[in-house]
This record gives sequence, C-alpha cells and structure tokens, in this order.
Amino acid sequence: MPATTRPRGAARREALLEAVLHIVAETGADSVTHRRVAEVAELPLASTTYWFSSKEHLLTAALELAAERDIARLTAYAAQRSDDEPIDAIVSLVLDPVEDGLRTSRGSLIATYTLLLEAARRPALREIAVRWTDAYLDAGRELLERAGSSDPTGDAKLLVAAADGLLIEELSRGRTSNLRPRLRRLAAALIAQR
Repeated sequence: MPATTRPRGAARREALLEAVLHIVAETGADSVTHRRVAEVAELPLASTTYWFSSKEHLLTAALELAAERDIARLTAYAAQRSDDEPIDAIVSLVLDPVEDGLRTSRGSLIATYTLLLEAARRPALREIAVRWTDAYLDAGRELLERAGSSDPTGDAKLLVAAADGLLIEELSRGRTSNLRPRLRRLAAALIAQR
C-alpha cells in the first residue's frame, strides 16, 4: 500500500484490528503476532507496537471491536422491531447478523466464534464475551416477554445457545443452510409452554 494511502490515527488502529480478525479467521488466535498483523494490514511493524502492547491486547481489542459493532447493530435492530410479529422478531434478532455476516464474510463469523472460545482460556476476553452475550440475552428476553413467554430469561438463554450451536455446526461443516425455520420452531415451542 503506498504511504500516501495508509490510514492514520484511529483508522490505522482499526485496520490493525481488522487484520487481527482476518488472521484469527484464517489460522486461529495462536497465529496472531505483531509482525503478522502488520503484514496483513500492510502497515509498519511499529504501528502495532504503538497501539498494542501485547498479543493479549491485540486479541482483546479485536474482540472488543467486533462486540461494539454487533451490540450497536443489535440495539438499533431491537428499536426497529417493535411492530414485528414476536416470533419472527426473536429469530431475526439472533439470525440477521449471522446471515448478513455469511453474505459479506464467513471469516468474520469464524473469527468471532474463535475469540469467544478463547475467552475460556484468556480472562481478558471473558468480560467482553459476557457483555456481548448479555446484550443478546437482554434483547431476546424483552422480545420473548412481549410474545408471552412464561420464562423469558430462560427461553432467551436456550434460544441464543441453540442458535450458537447450530451455527458452529454449520460453520464446521463448511456449509450453511437456512437456520431460520429451526429457530422459529424452537421459539414457538418455548412460547407455547405457558
């Protein structure tokens, strides 16, 4: 990349984090190094060490970026869906970002799930993972309450966990099918148990 088109400041930091997500999607979190991130971002090595003090810092900031983007999307989505049929709104809440992600980049979903699993081994990632999951659970609980669920908190946990499990299975098989009918059936069954 020519020096005149290289990003500056916050844009440079974001380019580095996008490179981290790309590396994690392609080869896993263990492959992340300052040098590799700089190569993928096509930026000088000094830019990685300027913004990030360690590999842990790189991974944490990358997960934070992905979480912030998705939580902002989730908040906007929840505000727009007040008039939708509740079951469709619940399923869309969970699947729209997945389906959008698959259309734009399967790699971003792989990176996200890889880093969420890394939270089990890396305490610095855990707080972000919990906050991100809680955002889905809170939004799902509100929609399930509106739909008449007798246990909206428990039902939200089941629905989000089922969606994650189904998606990981699909990603591991290298294909994705339409998850919407299966999650719609689960949501309807949960709500029907009043």
